[in-house]
Amino acid sequence: MSNTHPLNRHLFIADNINLLRSLDNETIDLICIDPPFAKNQTFIGNLRPALSAEERRQELDTLQSWSIYNEYDAARAGIDWPDTQNTGRFRDIWRWENDVHEEWLTRIDDDYAALANIIEATRTGHSESMAAYLTYMAIRIIEMHRILKQTGSIYIHCDSVANSYLRLILDAIFGERNFRNEIVWARSAGFKRSTAKKFPQKSDTILSYLKSDTDIDFNTQYKAHKPEYIRRFKKDENGRLYRDDVNPTGSGRRVIYLDETKGDIVDSLWDDINPVNPNARERTGYPTQKPVALAERVVLASSNPGDVVLDCFAGCAYVPVAAERNGRQWIACDISPRALTVLRRQFAKFNYAVDGEQQTAHPLLIVEADISTRGPNDLPERADEDPADPQEIRELPPRRFKVPASIIPHDEMLESLLELSGYMAWCCGFANRMPDGAIIRTTRNFHLDHIDPSSKDGSNDIQNRAPLCQTHNMRKRDRRVHLADYRQEIADAGEMMVNTTSELINLAEAHHAAMQMYGRAYAARYPLLSGAD
Repeated sequence: MSNTHPLNRHLFIADNINLLRSLDNETIDLICIDPPFAKNQTFIGNLRPALSAEERRQELDTLQSWSIYNEYDAARAGIDWPDTQNTGRFRDIWRWENDVHEEWLTRIDDDYAALANIIEATRTGHSESMAAYLTYMAIRIIEMHRILKQTGSIYIHCDSVANSYLRLILDAIFGERNFRNEIVWARSAGFKRSTAKKFPQKSDTILSYLKSDTDIDFNTQYKAHKPEYIRRFKKDENGRLYRDDVNPTGSGRRVIYLDETKGDIVDSLWDDINPVNPNARERTGYPTQKPVALAERVVLASSNPGDVVLDCFAGCAYVPVAAERNGRQWIACDISPRALTVLRRQFAKFNYAVDGEQQTAHPLLIVEADISTRGPNDLPERADEDPADPQEIRELPPRRFKVPASIIPHDEMLESLLELSGYMAWCCGFANRMPDGAIIRTTRNFHLDHIDPSSKDGSNDIQNRAPLCQTHNMRKRDRRVHLADYRQEIADAGEMMVNTTSELINLAEAHHAAMQMYGRAYAARYPLLSGAD
């Protein structure tokens, strides 16, 4: 194979962020991944066939060759420790305090400001759990974008839990112009119970993006002919299937041969690939395993023979198998050493060698085509550097409204009202503080709300607005309650950040000061109407 990648046919057992950071810029042609779906559950399946004593010994021997002898060593190396049970297990539970590294957030804040805003909005609008998942995915997708060639593509498998959030992350990193497809895989017939309380979910989503829109290769795919179509053909004396009753133009007949006839073009609805049958030969026992045919369609459409395919969530090995079967180079990574056993099994079905050991008596690959496994402390070394420039964030024009919310701009209003209270929230006394207790004069973590609720015709002008902390702004937003009454609820619940409600700003005095601000703003905008010179 010409231009062989030095890591071709390598499986890494490592945290994939470490492998991704070890790969050079623009060296991968195609990334195809089936990452966690943010389901907030642990998936446990039984390996098929059951884990043997020999396979367990192979796992432990491999780990020991990497100086990993127990769960503690595995945790230090950033990988999972394979249990002794017959399980294919993976955790899909996300917690901000457990799964988000401060270094990730610093990188995102510094270089991807739009991405940081999306994650913060997700924390507010959805949950910290979803924001933690997106942070985990975002820091990895940043690296995937870097290592893709300019002609490269990425395919990410997901479902309805997180696909809309991942789409925003991908838009922020790859650019919305480089979105290619939202593919719907109709994976099953769905639930047929009459007690279902919603339309049964029968599909997954595959999001596809380009690195850029220059010189993109795409190989159109065609569906197999349906049996009823094939039945229209008959055999000639050489055994070829043909039809001679074709009349496409209404004048005359012509002969067509089945082996020269393409099927229907594959569109973005993939309803012709079945999920892995429980009795299928490729079945591993993982509950979320995807069929090799799914990866083969991606590989055939978006790469050419000899191209390099990466799967960094390779627990079921379905992408490496699809790449190998179709003459592509591949690199794989998984955090669980159980992937060693699964990959050995999957490649044994195709008579390939793993770590120099032939899995069957009659291997198809020569020794030079052997598959290698490497551990978390044996990652490649970079030969280049990260691009220096952070992502450019386009300047947004000022927001314009058909009917202005107030003659005083939002940010000016928020800062002016915080000045009145010494930069403390009017609801509970929250303030941004230094370690010594000193208040930081910033508008961060404050939101404007109404004193008299807008649902009861409360004004949007400054005399009826109040800066609240994030928590109570979210809670009060859907309540038809005056701020004074809501403050009493906070005090009764023991949620005050000050000792007594009397330490909060006096709403009557604040209203008077705000009216004066409004008057000055009105005079500045409408000097003739106000009588100002």
